[in-house]
Amino acid sequence: MTVDEMRKLVQKHADLETKLDLDGVLTTLVDSPIYEFHPDRLRLEGKENIRQFYRDHFDYFFPLIKSHTLINECWDAHSACLEYDLYLKEPYNPNRAYRINIVLTKKDSLLIGERFYIENELARLMAGPSFDKFTKF
Repeated sequence: MTVDEMRKLVQKHADLETKLDLDGVLTTLVDSPIYEFHPDRLRLEGKENIRQFYRDHFDYFFPLIKSHTLINECWDAHSACLEYDLYLKEPYNPNRAYRINIVLTKKDSLLIGERFYIENELARLMAGPSFDKFTKF
């Protein structure tokens, strides 16, 4: 895979997330994806667990998002690192920027999952009820 192909895969994944297309998002992932929250070292594995994570993510977290701003990005043929400032709607402080770093890696032509480098409060909001399924590693 080239850097351009990696960009297209990540963009497809992001576009499907924006459309709240759960089945479409899952088609961009390997059969047993892994999602992690750092620095807390929490992990969620497996297609069905990730399916539930996205249901909760779309239902509970997406409605809270006011906007986001891309800060920086780094690409190679095997991975992407994206840095954003994320702003939430009230009752959260709409002027507060939550810094989020996401690392995506691939196997063959699919994403292995995502590693989020975020504070615990945001991890809990992002995962919603699925947060309790994440395990320490």
